[in-house]
Amino acid sequence: MTMIVRFFPLLVLMLALAGCAGGSGALSTGVGVNASQYAALEPAPAIGGGPLKPQSLLGVTPSALSARLGAPALKRTEPDAEVWQYSGGDCALFVYFYKTGHGAFASTYVDARKKSGGAASTEACLADVIKAQGPPVS
Repeated sequence: MTMIVRFFPLLVLMLALAGCAGGSGALSTGVGVNASQYAALEPAPAIGGGPLKPQSLLGVTPSALSARLGAPALKRTEPDAEVWQYSGGDCALFVYFYKTGHGAFASTYVDARKKSGGAASTEACLADVIKAQGPPVS
């Protein structure tokens, strides 16, 4: 009996974590550059034409991103990283820039979050950001 009482909190914790693990209802949002490619990444100075997809925002310089989406609503700057936030209707799109092996900043990860909290679709959020920003500058 003491053994059951002793391990009961551990059992409760395991069940709680299992519920957070996300089953079929989990939403995978972010897209990023493979870690093995990151050090050799040469940032692109422009984003190609055509419709924007989250993947097309990867591997570009900050100026390339601002040329297509305009200035971010919020920018956090650290010595070797920058995080840009764009606002959509009910979501926020985050673009993460890190210094590459070449010393230049390149976007390496794109993610989206609901303003009410939780994961959002990066593709849907990017579409909302584009609507909120108006037509592309370039």
